[in-house]
Amino acid sequence: MKAEISIDFKDEKSATAAEKAVSHEGTVGSRSTSEIKRKGKSVVVKIIADDAVALRATMNAFMREFQVFEDILKRKI
Repeated sequence: MKAEISIDFKDEKSATAAEKAVSHEGTVGSRSTSEIKRKGKSVVVKIIADDAVALRATMNAFMREFQVFEDILKRKI
């Protein structure tokens, strides 16, 4: 099973910071793998999982990290 998450940011600096912030999530579990890349103002996460449960868990982990990052950005500005 595969999924791709693409998150757009206001500028490349924010996208780069977000990429670094979530890069440790690439090792969420043994049943999924992920690849994180920045493309301009966007961060793209590609996930490959053995099953739907592992895919959902990995997606949720990334989305939580992006939410935390967004909350930090809002408080900083």
